[in-house]
Amino acid sequence: MSACLPGSYPEVIEASAAIGFDGVELDVGADYGSNMLWSPDGRAELSALLSDKGLALCSICLGTFWTYSFASPDAAVRERGAGFTTDAIHWCRELGANVILVPITPGAEDEGEEAPERWIEHLTEVAPVAEANRVCLALENVGRGCGRTAEQLLRLVEGVDSPYVRVYYDFANGLGLSGDPVGEMHKLKEQIVQIHAKDRGGPMGEGEVDMPAVGRAMKDIEYDGWLVLETFEALDADDPIEATKRNLDFARANF
Repeated sequence: MSACLPGSYPEVIEASAAIGFDGVELDVGADYGSNMLWSPDGRAELSALLSDKGLALCSICLGTFWTYSFASPDAAVRERGAGFTTDAIHWCRELGANVILVPITPGAEDEGEEAPERWIEHLTEVAPVAEANRVCLALENVGRGCGRTAEQLLRLVEGVDSPYVRVYYDFANGLGLSGDPVGEMHKLKEQIVQIHAKDRGGPMGEGEVDMPAVGRAMKDIEYDGWLVLETFEALDADDPIEATKRNLDFARANF
């Protein structure tokens, strides 16, 4: 995940290739209009660099939803969300990726039943565009909002009822939010289209996550997609590149 390495997209792509990754996930923030992905020249530069370095774009992460959530009571905010999601679907197709990470973010301090209904409504609105472009909107379990548990994610996915609206599971978030990432992975099964990998309380293998159990769960559900490192703790290391390489080496050795 690009936000877990220092520097711009091109710098992260260069570093990812040097470290030995197979691909990158590009994280998009609130200022998406000035992002390289929203410029034809920027996308051409990214495409050329990815090709030159032998890397794939595995996904786009719409961190934008932390500012403009589909759960917002403001219709204009929700409309803006539909706009940048539609854009991102097209950028994914253009750059050869087929997954967009959609964090299920809150829209207000005190959320009620309206929040999941709004998410379902607007995901249903953009799902036909995702289907037409064969790009999956993958809903992530994050620490706030109405998609924290497997049950909540399934409610959203089943409410939209599209093969292109599925789940992006984060097993460390699962430990923190439900306490049972292995059980959640079995419950979500074929709905999981992509996985974020990290630990809680340290680098991978040095924290609270039962990595062998998580690895067995991935095999049990026959998961064979991307494993994307969201290892923010590496940014605080004396050498973020070396710390990220250690996380990658652990993931390769254990998964």
